[in-house]
Amino acid sequence: MGNPLQKIWFFPVVASILWWTIRLSLLGRVPFETGVTIGALSNFGLLVLVIFLSDFWRDKADSFLQQLKANLQPGVLFACLAAGGVGLFHHGIAAEATALRQAERERFIEESLSDPAVYAELQAEDPQLAALDRDTAKQRALDGLRFQFNPMWHVTASLLSLLLAALSTGVFVTFLSRWLRT
Repeated sequence: MGNPLQKIWFFPVVASILWWTIRLSLLGRVPFETGVTIGALSNFGLLVLVIFLSDFWRDKADSFLQQLKANLQPGVLFACLAAGGVGLFHHGIAAEATALRQAERERFIEESLSDPAVYAELQAEDPQLAALDRDTAKQRALDGLRFQFNPMWHVTASLLSLLLAALSTGVFVTFLSRWLRT
């Protein structure tokens, strides 16, 4: 049957459970932005840990590319689990808090762009706003905000950033591991 620590899924699943434990334990206890920051830093920290531990517990490959591939497999698996977890958490479990934060930001945009004098000051500071009327600027700001809070965007952005982090960490760990073992 083999050592369970050498299975490709072991460390990513354990790290994913740990991330869920952290996020659920902080739900409602910290401000929205703090929770997002802790969740993101936890995901990236756990990703690095997954790749390091997977490299440490795995039998060493003959070539650099074989070892890199072996190091990337659990990292990519964790990136997929983590990105799905971000979407499920923010648009499932914490959907109310996410919707509340979006409504707060929409209200801020409405209030800050509804006064013509304030908008004129903003236009003087930002040359891009100088070409837009207030209603168009407000609509673009609201459209951008709705895009940022779209569940597919959250999952896609999380997946892309975690995959890039997995790739760079995998290359670094593989170089480091091969250098230390020579």
